[in-house]
Amino acid sequence: MTFGEFIACAPVFLVLALLQLLAALYGPASGAAAAGAVGVATALAPRFVAVGLDRWSALTLLAASSSAFGVLLPLFAGDRPQWGMTLFPAIAGSVTCILSLLRSGGAPRCTSCRRPMKDTSFECPRCGQTVCDRSCWDFQGCRCRACEENHVPILTSDPAWWERNFGRRIPKGRCQLCLTVAAEADLRDCRQCGRSYCRGCWDASNGQCGHCLWTVPELPVRLQRYVLRYDSPTRSTRRTQRVPRSAAERRT
Repeated sequence: MTFGEFIACAPVFLVLALLQLLAALYGPASGAAAAGAVGVATALAPRFVAVGLDRWSALTLLAASSSAFGVLLPLFAGDRPQWGMTLFPAIAGSVTCILSLLRSGGAPRCTSCRRPMKDTSFECPRCGQTVCDRSCWDFQGCRCRACEENHVPILTSDPAWWERNFGRRIPKGRCQLCLTVAAEADLRDCRQCGRSYCRGCWDASNGQCGHCLWTVPELPVRLQRYVLRYDSPTRSTRRTQRVPRSAAERRT
């Protein structure tokens, strides 16, 4: 459980603990019934309250800890401690665990966060893993968060492919994005507007020029579903607002 999830579920934790406390004060029978109610409420909480938890293990921990916190006072309130109350957290956790697993229905899980996959999921074109859209997919870069953080490449390193799609390496100048000079990076011109980018920046932008939206002709198949080419009808409005200059015009 992350710190953010802990803060988000704190109100739910307090309500469940108070429920367990009040019921346990009336005796073991009512306390056991309340423990079961705590387990049911915890399992159903993500459907009605934004607690930030979807994993069955985290929900089970929330139920058990809420119940345990609620029985601390009643456990030692009488002359003789009623040690049977120590079973209440186990009851609450077991009920939550069972209901959470049944609710997931064997649904596929995100390969990154292991949460049950919901309606929207994405297959990362770089690593091939299927991830959820909640926190594991980078919408801007069209890749999973892990590939974004680890800078996993997708464009080939084959020199012949770069020559075929971009032409020869640019001997002078610097990358328009990272500002790396040609002596330290392999610069390639955009074949439509003439802007120069290094291999790393071409790869990071999925083979598409950020200025004129020209796209490398031999785009990897796994990327084609995510990248709209510059000549796509959906790009027509943007292209009329930003008319790119040719490479020859830029050099005159």
